Amino acid sequence: MNSAPGRRGRRRAARALGAGLVAALLASCGLVDGDRSGSSTPTDPNAYRMEPACGPAPAEFPVSAEIVNRVVSSNSTLPAWEAGDIGASARLSDNRLVWVFGDTVRGDDYIPKIVANSMLLSSGLCLSQVMTRFDQPIIPDVSEKVVHWPMSVARLDPAKIKDPAVPPGTSDILVVFTGRIERGTQNALDFRYLGFSATIFTVRRGEAPQRVLTLEITPDRTNQDQIHWGAAAMVDQGWYYVYGSRLPKGSFGRELYVGRAPVARPAVRSGWQFWDGKRWQSDLEKARPVLPASEGVSQTLSVSRTHGQYVVVSKKDGDLGDFVYTWSSRSPTGPWRGRKGVKAPYGVNQDELQYAPLGHPEIPLESGKLLVSISRNTTDLTKLLREPEQVGRPVFTEIEIPPL
Repeated sequence: MNSAPGRRGRRRAARALGAGLVAALLASCGLVDGDRSGSSTPTDPNAYRMEPACGPAPAEFPVSAEIVNRVVSSNSTLPAWEAGDIGASARLSDNRLVWVFGDTVRGDDYIPKIVANSMLLSSGLCLSQVMTRFDQPIIPDVSEKVVHWPMSVARLDPAKIKDPAVPPGTSDILVVFTGRIERGTQNALDFRYLGFSATIFTVRRGEAPQRVLTLEITPDRTNQDQIHWGAAAMVDQGWYYVYGSRLPKGSFGRELYVGRAPVARPAVRSGWQFWDGKRWQSDLEKARPVLPASEGVSQTLSVSRTHGQYVVVSKKDGDLGDFVYTWSSRSPTGPWRGRKGVKAPYGVNQDELQYAPLGHPEIPLESGKLLVSISRNTTDLTKLLREPEQVGRPVFTEIEIPPL
């Protein structure tokens, strides 16, 4: 592709990113008209529900990766969750944890057997699954071939959003960024990223999240060097940060970009800023990488503020890398200092995959380390359906917090 169409494509993406995310957040607060097909309340027959029921979440208590693995591996109570990848997480105001997964394997009683996304809630060591009325993915497919794969989730405090239209009783607003993925027919690795969307959920204390709407933010584009905005997201010190990854031609690792908006007014387009390598400014087209492809991250990663610093968790050298790395900085824009963590080879036993490590700093560990999940999958679909617990559930480990 020559440079001129590339620049035009980036300009279109820049306009869509600003306008689309603004419209999504406005619509989530009822300020503009939008597709309300997913809107529901606890008394609405279309409302999302939780199965099985869990009690109130206890106060935070330190655990270990071993305990988390035990809970995940021994789970047999969820109605339609046998395995799932990604597992981005956030803590709600009532102390529950929300987990958002990509491709999810379900039991034989459910059709289809695999859906593109799912959501779990944990209350202490009790797990609940968020279910739709007709037991479909929590974020509906775009079409028969195009689905939503979650990349990140961030919780916004409605009390800090200066907007009277936030529904009364709302304790949390969740923004789930998804990649729109066109599935192929060859194997598990046959797919194409088209663009990204935002899905807004509202939550009341102790209740199931309710989808308000899903909105396309960037239009479908077939070029694979576009920025995958939403690859990571976090809220920190009054700012809502959204990170994007980009795979340059000929590279295994991905560049990392970042934009931000004030939490109090995330729907004001003029408030969005993007890092241009030296400063924050309002032109998305001028955004420059905060991490180069030579130190490249995966398509999906995590960024969080923990222990007084900002920490990126990903694989070095992209999705095909063999080690989990952390990058730490005193600033959300870097400069970043990389540190090798645990081994997580992409190819295990030829057909088994390990990828997309994510940090979960909202879960304190007895060791004082950082809890990290590593997604697992296999290129053998028959094996995945036969042994989802062994090859399709994430595994958790602990890594050292990088020193300041």
